[in-house]
Amino acid sequence: MMKCAAIIPAAGIGTRFGGSMPKQFSEYESIPILIHTLKLFERIPEVNSVIVAITPSWEEYTNEMIVVHGLNKVKKIVAGGKERQDSVSNALNTLLPNEYDVILIHDAVRPFVSPELVRKIIRIADETGAVIPALKPKETIKQIDEKGMVIKTLDRTILCAVQTPQGFKADIILSSYKKAMKNNFYATDDAALVEYSGFPVQVIDGEETNIKITTQFDIHF
Repeated sequence: MMKCAAIIPAAGIGTRFGGSMPKQFSEYESIPILIHTLKLFERIPEVNSVIVAITPSWEEYTNEMIVVHGLNKVKKIVAGGKERQDSVSNALNTLLPNEYDVILIHDAVRPFVSPELVRKIIRIADETGAVIPALKPKETIKQIDEKGMVIKTLDRTILCAVQTPQGFKADIILSSYKKAMKNNFYATDDAALVEYSGFPVQVIDGEETNIKITTQFDIHF
């Protein structure tokens, strides 16, 4: 039987969000956003375990919330790194050889992704090796310079805005991270490391409601 683990990097400080605490611990409907995200994976049978990367100073609070909300799938809490990529690497390094078939990596502040999309990503990742959800931009997209002047208008039909979770066969994401970290190659999403290692990545339709909570406006929205 296929086994799947979800890695949630949750060590960011969220400078654009503002407030006195990292955005993943801000509350939505009286529950921390991170806990909403973890509860999502708790409800998906195809996900066997969850690994969370946390800033050490928030580990005790996270453990308390996990117990309070009965999150039995959270098997490990690891120390987060300086960058998101470092946090994911720390989580991947805790895995045993051949422990899982598919690895999901999901933003801690995307609590609204549907279980149906998560299941689809797991299935396609197991079939093809690497898959990411994305949306085609609705607005006109322009490339600008450092002074804010337009360089050119881009063809939005060949562009997409990428979401998470991103799903990978375990051997693909492990080898890709190993190569990237060895070569000090950093990127803003996990699929870029897989691309860097020469593996193909399939793109499927994401969800309008799968928003990443980045600012206070996102919470109100």
